[in-house]
Amino acid sequence: MVYDPNLWYIHGNTYDLHEFVDKHPGGRMALLTGRGRDCTALFESYHPWNDKHRKILRAYGAAPPPPDPFYEEIKAGVREAFPEGCGSTKMRTHAMIGLAAAWSLMMWLFFVVATPLSSLLAGCLVATVATRLSHEGGHWQISRKEWVNRLALFLGFFIVGPSMCWYYQHVVSHHVSTNQDKDAEKDVDVEYIWIADKFPGWLKVLSLPGIFIGTVIEIGVKRMIVDLLIRGHVGGHKVDYRLGGILYEIPLWCFLHYMFGPSFLCYVCMWLTAGAIFVPCSQVAHVILYPDSGEHESWAKMQIAESVDFASESDFWFHTAFGLTTQIEHHLFPGIGHHCYDTCRKITRKVCEKHGVHHSDVSASTAFGALWTRLVAATPAALLM
Repeated sequence: MVYDPNLWYIHGNTYDLHEFVDKHPGGRMALLTGRGRDCTALFESYHPWNDKHRKILRAYGAAPPPPDPFYEEIKAGVREAFPEGCGSTKMRTHAMIGLAAAWSLMMWLFFVVATPLSSLLAGCLVATVATRLSHEGGHWQISRKEWVNRLALFLGFFIVGPSMCWYYQHVVSHHVSTNQDKDAEKDVDVEYIWIADKFPGWLKVLSLPGIFIGTVIEIGVKRMIVDLLIRGHVGGHKVDYRLGGILYEIPLWCFLHYMFGPSFLCYVCMWLTAGAIFVPCSQVAHVILYPDSGEHESWAKMQIAESVDFASESDFWFHTAFGLTTQIEHHLFPGIGHHCYDTCRKITRKVCEKHGVHHSDVSASTAFGALWTRLVAATPAALLM
């Protein structure tokens, strides 16, 4: 299907929402993200608190179909658990202060100290701290003020690349089509490691440092040059150069890194440690290292089937895996703050049990063991499926 870049496509219907852009409670960028593409999943997943979004949509075209009853049952439980609504689920102040302090240390280690050792340490903070800032800012979790979220997205991703590279890869592609690679609009979060499936097990193990480094380059510099600037699309999603200040952010990022960046060796050291933490902790949350697309009754059930909660009650793994230990709930409710997901997890699991839907919630050893099996044997782990 050819999409008009100035229109929105939701549940098979076409809408012109330009008059509503400045009225959108979530801010302009959140709404403009859906322009020129099928934004059904974004429309449904970012509005868990009431049905106003469905009523508003009727004023601009055809009424959307009734919501998925299974998903709505989970939403109802979340509304009951957080009666104060959206504002009560944003990032807590002490978490924001802690992340900001750690981010400042990361920048000092990488741009001021600028040694291979300090860059290795900075890479650890890129994965555990900067990833949370860019991730949660990009999902509008940090604040109800758009500029706060946009700033967090920009600053968190700054060492790796322009933040819109990750925004297109993660928010627009991955969250819409988690681990799905059969459609034109596929999940590009998992496309870049497929080549390792061609290697024998022992060579895959030896190639891990290259995978770690290559992955961070992939989501930053490569995504910027090849996908945003040359191809003009990310995973089948056409890049809208009017969105998020892309054409200002890219030259600014290049200029600042050219003027103040450390040596190339420092970048390699940072990519290595950032990737060594980011790759396993992000992929284990999605059950497998490579996509194995499946058919699902609904979008919500697809998110539950293609993700896994692991070590969900561990503070250590929560911080090490940059908040991804309850990834199922994050995919169902991307706009809700990470500190609320333990409550959401219990609600989701209860609804899943009622409807006979498998909800993966396993220990860290089980999850990482399954990931290792997937890496070496190139087959998904049946225990988690």
